[in-house]
Amino acid sequence: MISPRFDFDAQLFLDEYWQQRPLLIKRALPNFQSPISPEELAGLAMEEEADSRIVSRVANQWQLEQGPFVDTDFLRDGEWSLLVQRVNEWFPEVDALRGCVDFLPTWRFDDVMVSYATHGAGVGPHFDQYDVFLLQGAGQRIWKVGPRCNTTTPTIDADGLTLIEEFDTDQVFLLNPGDALYIPPGYAHWGTAVGESMTYSLGFRAPRLADLVARLSDSVIESLRDGLLLEDKESMRVQPRPGEITDRHLANAQTAVVNAIKALGDTDWFPELLSETDEDLPINEEPISDIIALVPSQRLLWRDRDDHLAVFLAGRRYRLSGSDEAFVTKLSSGQALTIRDVTAPQLEVLREWWSLGFIEEPQVDTSH
Repeated sequence: MISPRFDFDAQLFLDEYWQQRPLLIKRALPNFQSPISPEELAGLAMEEEADSRIVSRVANQWQLEQGPFVDTDFLRDGEWSLLVQRVNEWFPEVDALRGCVDFLPTWRFDDVMVSYATHGAGVGPHFDQYDVFLLQGAGQRIWKVGPRCNTTTPTIDADGLTLIEEFDTDQVFLLNPGDALYIPPGYAHWGTAVGESMTYSLGFRAPRLADLVARLSDSVIESLRDGLLLEDKESMRVQPRPGEITDRHLANAQTAVVNAIKALGDTDWFPELLSETDEDLPINEEPISDIIALVPSQRLLWRDRDDHLAVFLAGRRYRLSGSDEAFVTKLSSGQALTIRDVTAPQLEVLREWWSLGFIEEPQVDTSH
């Protein structure tokens, strides 16, 4: 499947907008048509495994309902929105939208959420802690964008929805099909449908610093000898006040920790952490298919180590040849591979990944 790409200057975007300020990308995908229908989205929201919710506003009161849903849940009047997470894992034509911003690292990509909304509906004024591209799929939607928010921004709990208490509008954008709006983390925004509307939200999450520190610390601790102690000869001075921790003592301890991290911390902890997922995949005992692709929920990452490629998948590390770069990058980008086109060593790795459920036979795109 050919992935669409946003029609704009990617480097200019990274230099001046990424995680800095919002950007309206008019005609990001000229002649774009929604790859799935509201009925298909509703059908997915009825699946037990799907993460779906309906947000409605009745008598100026917000209401949140969690899926799975049944047919009668969609027979309602007024302002309401259906939102389904990780739609890219169900529809290959939606997964292809990741290619819109393929200049960003694949490990930053989270999912494609799809929303359907009736006229006047939305999910209220809010802010998120991730980067998002709001691609208009059908109909129109007005987006109001406010200032950057943080943990001190006053919010209210509206039936499980965390909404901004007082929304200040800085910019207003009207999106038509094929237009996209980039919202950096923390920026207040509020979308309202004009007529029936469908929006594709391409979300990009960054790892939590707490998780990075914990994983790096674990990798260093595993390398430290038990008998290795803090050396403090450089920080010692005659102590006139018993029990005092001086700035020299503290600086010496901090320097020792930083030096240990630099000397003993390997470079595998970062891609190992990023490649991990919470999904519990079943063992696959069937013969490998002729055409395979990475399971959409998985992240295949790699590092060039000069004499080999260090490849990471589901928290595991694999050593591949430098000549396997095209093979690895194709899988990482979500493209399908034909088994007859791979080498014998590549096939051996693919068979292991197939048995572990990391790769699968790609779904057939039935879109028109």
